[in-house]
Amino acid sequence: MKRIASTLGKLVLTFAGFYAVVFLFGHFLAPDIPDVKREYSEELLHETERLREVKIDDEHLIVLQQDVDYEIGENAAWYPKGQSPILAELEEEGKIPPVTERIGSEPLVLKGVDGIGEYGGTWMRVANSPGDIGVVGWRLSGVTLVRWSPMGYPIRPHLAKSWEVSDDKRTWTFHLRRGIRWSDGHPFTSADIEYWWKYDTCYFGSTPPFWMVSGGEVGDVVAVDDYTVEFRFPNPHGTFLEMVAFNASPYSPKHYLGPYHPEIGDRELIEAAMNVKGYSSERSLYFSLRGTRNPEHPRMWPWIYRTYKANPPEMFVRNPYFWAVDEEGNQLPYIDRLLFEVRNPKLIPISATSGAISMQTRHMRYEDYTLLMENRDNGGYEVYHWFGASRSIFALWPNINRRVFPDNKESKWKSEFLGKKQFRQALSIAIDRQEIIDAVYAGVGEPAQIAPGRESPYHSEKLLKSYTQFDPATANRIFDEIGLDGRDSEGMRTFPDGSRMTWYIDFTDFTGEGPVQFIVDDWAKVGIRAIQRERSRPLFNTEKVGLMHDFTVWTGESEFNPIVEPRSFVATEAESHFAPAYGMWYRLFGLYADDPSSVGGSEPPLDSDIRKGQLLLEKAYSASSEEERIEIFQEILDIAAENVWSISIATPPPRLVVVKDGFRNVPRTAIAGNNYSTPANAGIETYYFESPADSEGAIARIKEEMITITPAPDTLDPATMTVKDDGSSLGKLFTRLLGILVVAFFVYAGIRHPFIGKRLLIMIPTLLIISIATFIIIQAPPGDFIQTKILQLQLSGDTAAIEETMRLRETFHLDKPMVERYMIWMGIPWFTSFSQADKGLLQGDFGRSMETQRSVNEIVGARIELTIIVSIGTSLFTSAVAFPIGIYSAVKRYTIGDYVLTFLGFLGMCIPNFLFAILLMYWSGKYFCINVSGLFSPEFAATPEWSLAKVLDLLKHMWVPIVVIAVAGTASMIRTMRGNLIDELSKPYVTTAMAKGVPPFKLLMKYPVRLALNPFISGIGGLFPSIVSGGSIVAIVLSLPMVGPLLLDGLMTEDVYLAGSMLMVLSLLGMVGTLVSDLLLLWLDPRIRMEGGAK
Repeated sequence: MKRIASTLGKLVLTFAGFYAVVFLFGHFLAPDIPDVKREYSEELLHETERLREVKIDDEHLIVLQQDVDYEIGENAAWYPKGQSPILAELEEEGKIPPVTERIGSEPLVLKGVDGIGEYGGTWMRVANSPGDIGVVGWRLSGVTLVRWSPMGYPIRPHLAKSWEVSDDKRTWTFHLRRGIRWSDGHPFTSADIEYWWKYDTCYFGSTPPFWMVSGGEVGDVVAVDDYTVEFRFPNPHGTFLEMVAFNASPYSPKHYLGPYHPEIGDRELIEAAMNVKGYSSERSLYFSLRGTRNPEHPRMWPWIYRTYKANPPEMFVRNPYFWAVDEEGNQLPYIDRLLFEVRNPKLIPISATSGAISMQTRHMRYEDYTLLMENRDNGGYEVYHWFGASRSIFALWPNINRRVFPDNKESKWKSEFLGKKQFRQALSIAIDRQEIIDAVYAGVGEPAQIAPGRESPYHSEKLLKSYTQFDPATANRIFDEIGLDGRDSEGMRTFPDGSRMTWYIDFTDFTGEGPVQFIVDDWAKVGIRAIQRERSRPLFNTEKVGLMHDFTVWTGESEFNPIVEPRSFVATEAESHFAPAYGMWYRLFGLYADDPSSVGGSEPPLDSDIRKGQLLLEKAYSASSEEERIEIFQEILDIAAENVWSISIATPPPRLVVVKDGFRNVPRTAIAGNNYSTPANAGIETYYFESPADSEGAIARIKEEMITITPAPDTLDPATMTVKDDGSSLGKLFTRLLGILVVAFFVYAGIRHPFIGKRLLIMIPTLLIISIATFIIIQAPPGDFIQTKILQLQLSGDTAAIEETMRLRETFHLDKPMVERYMIWMGIPWFTSFSQADKGLLQGDFGRSMETQRSVNEIVGARIELTIIVSIGTSLFTSAVAFPIGIYSAVKRYTIGDYVLTFLGFLGMCIPNFLFAILLMYWSGKYFCINVSGLFSPEFAATPEWSLAKVLDLLKHMWVPIVVIAVAGTASMIRTMRGNLIDELSKPYVTTAMAKGVPPFKLLMKYPVRLALNPFISGIGGLFPSIVSGGSIVAIVLSLPMVGPLLLDGLMTEDVYLAGSMLMVLSLLGMVGTLVSDLLLLWLDPRIRMEGGAK
């Protein structure tokens, strides 16, 4: 009884201890909810309200582009003469032409809102993925013929210095700036615009840009002379200027791309480049050269990409030939470079609060408003409030094109009711919008549908308040009247045939969950059963393209000026979420087709409101005046109000803009939206730092990149027809020699010790079997990355892009049988061809990523160093902590110290490592004001040279992933070591040795500890791969460029080569770990011999 009571007592104490720890965690991590209502000063409340009330003031519009008289020439104050100190040095060294020659005689003249700026500094930004860096081509350049102003209108000259339009709105003539150049110094002329039209658009059969079509007929581009270009249309095109200001870059560098063009290019050059890059399609080669990450591609941007990198951070340096100046003739931009880091989307606001962002509105969600506002002083930034052009941050989009499957009655009912406007109206008034606004949006906004808004000339109060009142009684009545009066045993409504009715609301990480649960609960009160589902982007798009979804969650898109982006009110494209099939039909010019039913998508009925809206939009496009367009558009908005194409919740809150202290020339108020290429419309070229803080090493690197292009390793040198030397020949030689030495070592070890040789030989068939299993498993799920990509492109209706993606199936051999694809992946054909394109795993070539088209070797190689460091650090930490603690717990078993360490061990095993990482981030930020995510603090992230301070900063960040990943493994190893050693200490040989007077410590270390390590060492085989794969989520949370997240990305996107290669790496790590553990056992355990027990 005494033993039972003792055991029960220990259990009670253990549970009490766990409860105490959980209570303490809850206490320290609970939100700070005061017992009484917080009191704020009237001044603070007034300031907060003022910031939130963002409006477009038509009487005081901000205009940055200055009107100047180019006839004055060199005597004008604005004439080019000043430049960055870095460029001045390069000019003095004779490495670039004088500033007047680089800019030309007709520059764009910009005046920043804060005046003349200072040169220098690095604009730090954060992206949510490597692909997100592509925004530099539009949001962070905005190089269009004309550009929106900070408040939208007026549209001002940009790449073109002026324009004219014919009276009938059929011919738009643009006059280009004389003397401006591409980033490689080649003149920019109308030939580059004509080349874009003839050879980049028409030749490839792409669906023409919507702004090049009027009245269903495609226009034409004609280069009148070197500096004059005409856009000619067979029908009036009254909105062309607004459309060409929206993310339209109708130009390509003819001198660079022309030699690679399939029709007019150099055949020898094309074939050589295809061989070097491993492309089987001329078009694939051509399109790859146009990519953002091609440093050799000349640009017209303020900042250009000069050094190829497989992984972030990535840098864009100032363009020496950029063609804009301030009012005193100083060349723009002021800032020397852009630097992009990549973070998980949910962690980007935390990066802002730590001061890691210079200026950014992208990915700043209103749900993080409190976080951003409360940390302004600690992070050293301000939060500007801009006017959002998108008039909803959360909306439900019913799919009126819901697909009907013949053998599925549910799909028939869903298609029928989603198509009934009464059903959509009832769903809308069943939502208590004010409750959501108070609970989710902190009382900001008013109940509203998606509409242009009161500040817009297109405002429709009827649409804004359409079916937004909370009226569940009327909703119940409507549902009964349309045939949904039946109820099931749960009290929920059924379809008319009595079958169960369940609706699905799909959303992605783009919008997040938002108030979905509120909507689900409100609908349940009127008998509508709905289930929310978070979907990955590929699955979301696949279901959307297949028209298999019920409701999707998305934001609005630039409805403030609906003539530019009407997709929320008219089915104009596949991204018209309420009618994607009708939208695709319209986008493919179904209205003007001889046989409307033959084009893609679905033809809307002739008498439908969808068709009426499309016809009215065409009429608005050809209107001769703004007043006429507004009048026509009111009919469109009336149709939208009655049909409830979308179910929105509230008017949108302001767009948040994080602006670092001392970062100037950013307008306090501007319009923000995709169609305005924000923040380019706010004069990014004029932004500057009051006190630029780049180090000498950073400045030297910027200077070097301005005059030196470092292309991808597989880039062809047209002059020699060979692969360009990237300057790493010595490094490659060293790598090969190191590989030869490693192979030689294993061969020697295998010959010298047959045991090792046998194990190495066994690894060969084992890896072969693993490779086969890996390849089959990855191929097992239906579809592939290319098929998913095709489905996404179908949403845009771009048939040429779809055709090119189909050609990628040939590039990646997806049209071949699985056995043949496996042989190619392994590199078997190389043994007969010895061709670069046939290399595979056996030659150390992991292939190309399907998603990025980049070498997997480069992608993985850039991350492997940090992964190895963290892995070694984790192993050392685990050993250093687990061994002594395990020994202590075994020797001092059942003491207070043993109980405490056992409790902590259980705690370490129970806490998920990613949660522990989040807690460390929270505690370090709250109590020590230290940001431990990433590799460096913001002040060192942009510094290329090393110093003691930077090394210490790196160590300050490195301990976190090591400790976090090691905690669970360490706790497990402590328990293993303790149990094994207790078992050894109870054996007779220990008692005998102690009786003979062997010193306890000597006895302990010589035999029991060595034998107790046996199972411990045996687990090393699984430790190596688990550190890589198990640390994936930790790496994502801490924003570390490690290998683990690549595996997750590859599996999520069905990227066969990336995922397969990563799985093979993990398998190899496991086998190497097993070999290492066996060798350690030979050394540690005296019962094991190298000869394997041979007599």
